[in-house]
Amino acid sequence: MNKSALDGVRIIDVTQFQSGTVCTMTLAWLGAEVIKVERPKLGELNRYSVTEPDIDSYSFITCNANKKSVTLNMKSPEGKEMLWKLLEKADVFIENMRPGAIERLGFGYDEVHKRYPQVVYAQIKGFGLDGPWAEFPAFDPIAQATGGSTSINGYPDGTPLQPGVDLADSGAGYMTALAIVAALYMRKSTGVGQRIEVAMQDTVIAFIRGVWEQQLRNGKPAYRVGNGMPLENVAPANMYPCKPGGKDDYVHIYASRAPGSTQFEQLMKKIGRPDILDDPRFATPQSRYQYKEELDEIISNWTMQRTKIEAMEELCKEGIPAGANLNTEDITNDPYLRKRGIISEIRHPQRGSVWIPTHPMMMEGTVPVKTSPLLGEHNMEIYKGLLGLSEKEIKDLTDKGVI
Repeated sequence: MNKSALDGVRIIDVTQFQSGTVCTMTLAWLGAEVIKVERPKLGELNRYSVTEPDIDSYSFITCNANKKSVTLNMKSPEGKEMLWKLLEKADVFIENMRPGAIERLGFGYDEVHKRYPQVVYAQIKGFGLDGPWAEFPAFDPIAQATGGSTSINGYPDGTPLQPGVDLADSGAGYMTALAIVAALYMRKSTGVGQRIEVAMQDTVIAFIRGVWEQQLRNGKPAYRVGNGMPLENVAPANMYPCKPGGKDDYVHIYASRAPGSTQFEQLMKKIGRPDILDDPRFATPQSRYQYKEELDEIISNWTMQRTKIEAMEELCKEGIPAGANLNTEDITNDPYLRKRGIISEIRHPQRGSVWIPTHPMMMEGTVPVKTSPLLGEHNMEIYKGLLGLSEKEIKDLTDKGVI
């Protein structure tokens, strides 16, 4: 295909940090033109780090690929007028500022919809805007705690743990991207845009829906199971050590509890312990859980003789579910993931070669991955080419600090 999936869609992006930027980057990978509006000289809050204040942060680079950057002081009268001009030519407007901030700037949904009803207006917040916590600030760990994921992460006798995955930030971004695409499709029949609101707390709740089986079945809160299976106390289901014994040298092995499954029998035969199958202690998934320490030691004796990749591949070839504990370096250097495009190289003007995670959308209509923009890199293209300002007008706005 010569056209991208979202060819012709223009997005005005005033997001920052991760949730909003992941949303717009996802849409950019589908071919939308994303115009990222940033503060003059300072950029968005995530562009520079405390330790490296004069160069784009890696966090910014990994969340802003395939976008265009313009600078604009949205608090100035001239800046407000220019943002209105951009919205006139836009399909989507998205923000994830602190609650109430965009309204104080004069660009709340009611104002934008009144002037440009065709615009799809999207907002990402920590909590529902009609709830008691609407005004509260939120970052990923806050939303994870209030969304339930920390309560089910960790060991039964330990404290709740913050998951390493950005369920709230990136998750809200992906949810919002999906909603925006749906709203654009709906606009084909209605002719008007709509308001989209995605709360990070709500997103986390949606991602952990599977553990509700525990509560519905037992009438008690879902509990922490460490490396076990969240739905039922069964074994084996754990991380098992592998050689050479580094901190990430583990393989996760799980034998299905489903009726009729032969995975446990296959596992015991594979590791050379068919005698276990005649031991009444290990007759059922539930009894195996009662004696999981003994069972884990038996399995570990086998895994410690292999690397995590060797253990995974040997077991999976026999139909036994196993997954090597891959760290970020393992994934970055994986030749298949590079070939597939899940990990791609970009050439950043300041950082040089950078390998970043991309997207899992294997479909027609996506576009090649490009580097994140430098601050204000596209001022002339957008303000002169799109809005039709003269070079003198652009210079005057620059001198005033508007752009």
